[in-house]
Amino acid sequence: MSREPAPPYANRAARRQNARRPASRTIARFGLMVSLPGATVLAATAGPTAVAAAGSRHSHNGPPAPRPTRKESPLVAMKRIIEAEQAATTTTSTTTPPPPSPTTIPAPPVAAVAAAPAPAPAPPPAPRAKPPAPVVHPAPVVHPAPPPPHPVPAPTPTAGILPPANPAASIAPTPQFESTCLAAGPLSAPCVASTLEATDVARGREGLGSMTLPGNYSGLTPAEQLFVVADTERVDRGLPPAVGLVAELDTDAQAAAQADTDPAPTIVPPGIGILRWASNWSENAGALGSNYNWMYDDGPGSGNLGCVGNSSGCWGHRDNILGFSAPQLAASGGTLVMGAGEASPAAASPWLSDAELFAVITHSPAYYIYTWGQAVAAGAR
Repeated sequence: MSREPAPPYANRAARRQNARRPASRTIARFGLMVSLPGATVLAATAGPTAVAAAGSRHSHNGPPAPRPTRKESPLVAMKRIIEAEQAATTTTSTTTPPPPSPTTIPAPPVAAVAAAPAPAPAPPPAPRAKPPAPVVHPAPVVHPAPPPPHPVPAPTPTAGILPPANPAASIAPTPQFESTCLAAGPLSAPCVASTLEATDVARGREGLGSMTLPGNYSGLTPAEQLFVVADTERVDRGLPPAVGLVAELDTDAQAAAQADTDPAPTIVPPGIGILRWASNWSENAGALGSNYNWMYDDGPGSGNLGCVGNSSGCWGHRDNILGFSAPQLAASGGTLVMGAGEASPAAASPWLSDAELFAVITHSPAYYIYTWGQAVAAGAR
């Protein structure tokens, strides 16, 4: 048992340049074929006299030789030659020479025409550039806040003894659940049923009814069971419940349970200040057995190591569970939370070692391991 205040606290695109080859072109070489008319060279001869003079002499035995031709005078022969030359010159000058034959240009080869490339189609007009769209920056990621605890009904005072008052004497358990738990096992169904029955008997002496646990109590972790039992004792007496289990306080409580000693808050949640705290430790048959020791068998003659005779240590565990009333929490402006843990150290055998830690903190933590709202939703009250 401890009660101490604590200070506040390009995809890279692969581009291949297609080297554009010129289209194959067959150059047609057109041969210029010109047909020129043949020229005939005519040899001018002398007049008939010259021809006659040039003739061959034949001798034959044919008809009689013709009569000898009368010989022209040289003057007449010369005149005739000159007239013939003039007539030939006139005829040559007045005659239109024949037109030259037309130059024939062969058509280009068919192969050459076929091989010529077709004209490339005109490229489509480039689309008009649109103005760049405004850059929309993504909204910052807002992580959702943890779900709020389940609504918790306001506690209604019914009966019970509250600090600074305490029971007149410790109450021996009826039935003796410890014997049942040693025989059947600390977490067995007979052990739990026997311990719960003894708890209801002791509560009846304070005018309280039976303890109502959530329907999934047996499936809760030991830390959650310790939390549920402590909050049930508070709520049934009209006290505000601890809101939930905090991971850092669970770690401290678990370490203390393993060491078989009282826990203390050594790990503080970020941004949280601890205003006040208190803790309990016990060896018994699980959460219900330890709660019985702290709440109903904590006075003189009990197993409370801090209670010798009539010292102030008596009922100290009970006062830690039922401390931190609503007016006290309102005055401090804090929130009551818990941490809890259970272990099986050799020193505690054959029992279990349980530890719980209460703390009034300045701000709510980011999240809770388990809340009283969850316990109420499962049937606790």
